Amino acid sequence: MNYAYIDPGTGITIATFSGWLIAALIALAGLFGVFFKRIFRFFKNNKKLMIIVIAAVVIGIIITGIVMNKKEADFDKKIIIIGFDGLSPGIVETMMNEGKLPNFQRLRETGSYKRLSTTNPPLSPVAWTGFATGRNPGKNGVFDFIVRDPKTYSLSLSLSNFKGGKPRRVIKSTNFWEYTSKKRIQTIILGSPVTFPPDKVFGKMLSGMGVPDILGTEGTFSFYTTEKEKKEKDIGGTVFHIRKSTIIVSHLIGPKKGISGRKAGNVKVPFKIIPDQDNNSATIEFQGHEFILEQGNWSDWKNVSFDIGMGREMAGILKFYLVEARPEIKLYASPINLDPRAPYFPISYPGEYSSELATGIGLFYTQGMPVDTWAVNENRLSEKPHLEQLNEVLREKKAMLDYELDRFDNGVLFCYFESPDIAQHMFWRYIDKDHPLYEEDAPQEYKQLIPSWYKKMDSILGEVMEKIDEEDVLIVLSDHGFNTFRRAVNINTWLRENGYLELKDPYAESGGELLNDIDWSETRAYSIGFGAVYINQEGREKEGVVKKGDEKELLKEEISRKLKDWIDEKHNKPVVSEVYSGEKIFSGKYQDRAPDLYIGFNIGYRASWQTALGAVPGEVIEDNIKKWSGSHLFDPALVPGIILSNKKISKKDPSIYDITPTILKQIGYDNESLLKLDFDGAPLF
Repeated sequence: MNYAYIDPGTGITIATFSGWLIAALIALAGLFGVFFKRIFRFFKNNKKLMIIVIAAVVIGIIITGIVMNKKEADFDKKIIIIGFDGLSPGIVETMMNEGKLPNFQRLRETGSYKRLSTTNPPLSPVAWTGFATGRNPGKNGVFDFIVRDPKTYSLSLSLSNFKGGKPRRVIKSTNFWEYTSKKRIQTIILGSPVTFPPDKVFGKMLSGMGVPDILGTEGTFSFYTTEKEKKEKDIGGTVFHIRKSTIIVSHLIGPKKGISGRKAGNVKVPFKIIPDQDNNSATIEFQGHEFILEQGNWSDWKNVSFDIGMGREMAGILKFYLVEARPEIKLYASPINLDPRAPYFPISYPGEYSSELATGIGLFYTQGMPVDTWAVNENRLSEKPHLEQLNEVLREKKAMLDYELDRFDNGVLFCYFESPDIAQHMFWRYIDKDHPLYEEDAPQEYKQLIPSWYKKMDSILGEVMEKIDEEDVLIVLSDHGFNTFRRAVNINTWLRENGYLELKDPYAESGGELLNDIDWSETRAYSIGFGAVYINQEGREKEGVVKKGDEKELLKEEISRKLKDWIDEKHNKPVVSEVYSGEKIFSGKYQDRAPDLYIGFNIGYRASWQTALGAVPGEVIEDNIKKWSGSHLFDPALVPGIILSNKKISKKDPSIYDITPTILKQIGYDNESLLKLDFDGAPLF
């Protein structure tokens, strides 16, 4: 890349010769004046020609501007970042030392390997936003999966934000791909979390975690069954009880459709299930599709279209899995994903990029969290179809990476793999003998499943390493580690038992979700998300009762002290490792949105699903009997991630906040420029 530079010495030289230079310029101006005077007279007598020439000049300027604007920077190396969600240092280091991760081991020996400090809290959307921005939640605005509006106590998800029916950007800070795009460096971003809607980049972006299904949720499955069941609440899906018949008619549930004068209702597409018990199969028919599905098999992708009024249609794709054909019908329908060939909401930049990918690699999951873990948690799907889906999601992401690497000559490329995180969430119970769901005689495949997924990541790394040159930069990282989740902690119940929270009915055994049953006039603290505690502050919360200042700070100290002294009587173990004050771990423009306290749990303990949604269950601590048995929502000091690079990492204790400054240093930013950008990290090299 060429730079123009004038140093002080050059300035003196220019001043010395300025006299004769000025005289020469005046003479030239006189000659040009005579010439342009004649040109002006000519065009004055030929007005049409003058208009044509002026138009041509304007068009030429516009075209030149577009061409110049599209011109790539003179950046001739590759920076490739691979994100493997949730790889644990303990497992990686053991397997490297045993020779079971040869590519990780080779990269450690020829470059660098270190443990990587994660964010506080160590949640995937928080961590990957910290990775992409180089800034803490107080600066980027992403604190947890769940956020609350203190003025109303209403809860919402942090991964996506819709206003007026349109998706709005969630991250409040600048991502590294915006800096690379500003410098006109080719940038490819595949599936980075919290990127819905996609940013405009100088290159291509496919949105990741945060892309909703067609219902606008993070993923709602449908389950159709003829079996009579106890009425239990399903969290992750909708169960339809259907009658046995030679032809069963039901519906696929689509987005809501507003009708003038009526409450909006979901659009429904009828479909038929024709059981064939003799052949353990069923024929499924809808919208021109007719296919036979055998028991224990997935269908391929099927497209479906929903009429949402005003001449508009919303296109989706889904898969079916026939759980059982006899004696009962049990049919699973995946969350309906936005069709990448014609997504109703933007899921890529440019807009046609998702369609290009679908043409290049085939249809793929567009939903930001593609693997349906709740269907397994609620025993609608077993481990077999879950693993098949997990492998399919990995195959799709690998195909996207290969598609781009094959034509990637220079620039910055990031690809995110969620699969190892999901595998550990759902299969940790097979490696922890002290977990409530541990099975001594479980299939060996399941007991070895987590190490097998680390090997799959190693294989991907090996292929990437073959496609880089010595001057290129390769960074491989996980956002946090992993460990066992044995006991579910109901924080609001603990707050109630310790006199900090009251229910509207003081005699009720429990309180419902969404903070609905809390008596705010008698409540000083409450919890939502996965460890966040908020003081019911006067003037901030709608019905706050705790004064800001000394009263609030003393209350925070009291709650923190009691939490750190909390012992699980069943196992005689401390529940909490550390309690962090929001003012100390979050800083920046959005610090006022931060929790007042954040609980760092000891390994084995995690905030319950009920706590996340603001409920107050009857028990303070319960055994975790869900298949979601591994977690990373512990004290961040206990679950660091990992980082490897083909370059030597000079920083002693690298942090996930260091990645963005490292990328910017590689593309030409100097130390002074990086300091002005107010990062919470620094370059690694």
